[in-house]
Amino acid sequence: MLTLTAPPHVYRERRARLAAALSRPLVILAGYAPARNYATNPHPFRAGSTYLYFGGPPVEAAAWVIEPGSDGDLGCTLLRPPAGPDDALWFGELPQDAELAAAAGVQAAALSDIAGLEQLLGDRLAAVVCPPHPTCTALVRELDLEPAGEAELLPIIDLRLLKDEHELAALRRAAGVSVEAHRAMLAATAVGRNEADVEAAFHAVAVAHGCTPSFTPIVTVRGEVLHGHNRCLTLQDGALLLADAGVEEPGGYAGDITRTYPVNGRFTPLQRSLYEAVLGAQRAGCAACVPGKRFREIHELAARVLCAGLVNAGLLRGDAAQLAERGAHTLFFPHGLGHLLGLDAHDMEDFGDLAGYAPGRTRPTRFGDKYLRLDRDLEPGMVVTIEPGFYMVPAIWRRQDLVDPYADALNRSMVDGLLRDGFGGIRIEDDIHVTPTGPENLTAELPTDAETLAALVSP
Repeated sequence: MLTLTAPPHVYRERRARLAAALSRPLVILAGYAPARNYATNPHPFRAGSTYLYFGGPPVEAAAWVIEPGSDGDLGCTLLRPPAGPDDALWFGELPQDAELAAAAGVQAAALSDIAGLEQLLGDRLAAVVCPPHPTCTALVRELDLEPAGEAELLPIIDLRLLKDEHELAALRRAAGVSVEAHRAMLAATAVGRNEADVEAAFHAVAVAHGCTPSFTPIVTVRGEVLHGHNRCLTLQDGALLLADAGVEEPGGYAGDITRTYPVNGRFTPLQRSLYEAVLGAQRAGCAACVPGKRFREIHELAARVLCAGLVNAGLLRGDAAQLAERGAHTLFFPHGLGHLLGLDAHDMEDFGDLAGYAPGRTRPTRFGDKYLRLDRDLEPGMVVTIEPGFYMVPAIWRRQDLVDPYADALNRSMVDGLLRDGFGGIRIEDDIHVTPTGPENLTAELPTDAETLAALVSP
């Protein structure tokens, strides 16, 4: 039985709202499964997120054509490849057109062969949303389609920014399985094991729930490498393990959680003080996720709280607010506070800053802050991550242009000691739903309190 995230009428309404804003036909491609090394040995197929959002069944090489002024049914065509005579041999019985149409919320007559896309468009200039797959981009060139511009993308972004009850239910499912998978990683952590042993526990839970990773998991004792995927390092006594991972539930909605903890289950006093600095920033950021609050201001709040924690830990000297205004936090926290979450772990990142930044806003230019992915005023229905961190990145400390402006505020001997000891990094991340009455932490069932978290590590 083919089941999509929302009932058919929801998809019809979404397409109708998009169609009301269109001035030309919009083609939304589902994409193809990328080949591993030859065409018949592909990675699993995952349909494009915008295609899924508007009710596209997960069918490889399918496409929507949405006409301006459509009511979400008439004026919408779902194109799919015809079933091959031997497909059932390899793939089993595939959904028939009537089932596809019912799930998507269109009449069966609205389904057509993908080979007829060119004829359907005729000589009209159409826009396209295209997943990054060579076959898709070749089709776009062949049909002379124009990449969707702001006129098409802004209405899509406006719709996808605010999650409805069906999306929130899916996000809660993804969060719940992600929490369970993280608990399994904590239980699999022990001195002498390696990163791959811990990550394997994550995958076991994901597979058991019919889920896949929402991104390549980061499970590493080299936490200062922001996207580290070593998998082979041994968990040495006294090390911190950073685990950043989440699952994607069957409808495509993502979880994204990070926890950092000692592999032996005991924080050292220094590790604990630096962990508390990050935790203070993370909790302040989560609490500030209320309607009307600008996300950039939350990033700046987290920076001030982090600086205050680092002053308390003895790593920085001076007034925390002034240190953050100067940018001292960027030496230790060189990325943005968080991002949108939805049908991707970084929701709508394929649309770039058009999605992450409100009209008229641009990225900061200062090192560290320039990696902030989101600068919008929060609204009920938005879901974001809050993930401040503390990292000892050797490459940063070799750059005098970054370090010298803060020489007066640094405890350099402490910095050098952390670098010499290969301290690594700390990141703490939760998934936050903005509600009319305040933040809902979708991943709160996984503790962040230092002692409670560390107690979950395998003895």
